[in-house]
Amino acid sequence: MEPVKVEGAWHFKLGAATYPWDDGKTKSFEEKLESPDLEDTFSIPYVPGPIQPVTRENEDPGRIRFDPLFHAAYGDSEAKVDVVSIDFLGQPLKVHRAVAPAFTRVAKRLDAVLKRDPSLRPFLRGLGGTFVWRKIANTQRQSAHSYGVSIDVNVKRSHYWEWAKPKAPVRWANQIPQVLVDAFEAEGFIWGGRWYHYDTMHFEYRPELLDPTCR
Repeated sequence: MEPVKVEGAWHFKLGAATYPWDDGKTKSFEEKLESPDLEDTFSIPYVPGPIQPVTRENEDPGRIRFDPLFHAAYGDSEAKVDVVSIDFLGQPLKVHRAVAPAFTRVAKRLDAVLKRDPSLRPFLRGLGGTFVWRKIANTQRQSAHSYGVSIDVNVKRSHYWEWAKPKAPVRWANQIPQVLVDAFEAEGFIWGGRWYHYDTMHFEYRPELLDPTCR
């Protein structure tokens, strides 16, 4: 991603195209989700550390994704996403080649965690959602899983706001342990449990959101 100045305003070159950092539009949260610029993706700071309930409406750091950035980095169609198979805690997973080393480092951290506390292993069984080219459920937005940069831990031990009954008002819930979240965040992954619209099974490689110098 190369920054360039166009008529005095910052733009970024992604592949053959150039996009403004700020499109100058005032948007609601939903409009940012549907039609973000690059600035919108950083508009909600991602804060790692101790797990806290998320009660502030629409505090979803990282849920806003700028598709051209993902397309340039990982591929803009299912056929163009360069996936490789890796062993992740004894389970074969397909992930993007560029992010495979990060997944491998997370697996090493988690393996050490499990050796210290084998009772955590059920959270890491039945892993899924690495490379699946698809839209996010109930939306027309492309899922991060489409690029092979995300992973879902055990669904039965997770919470997802769309599955809550009643769904509204949103009431944050979680049972994913701190030590597992720490392992992923240490290697550049964000966690859906940091979202008001919580998705606690979901971890996604977004190192730019964890790098204060990038913001």
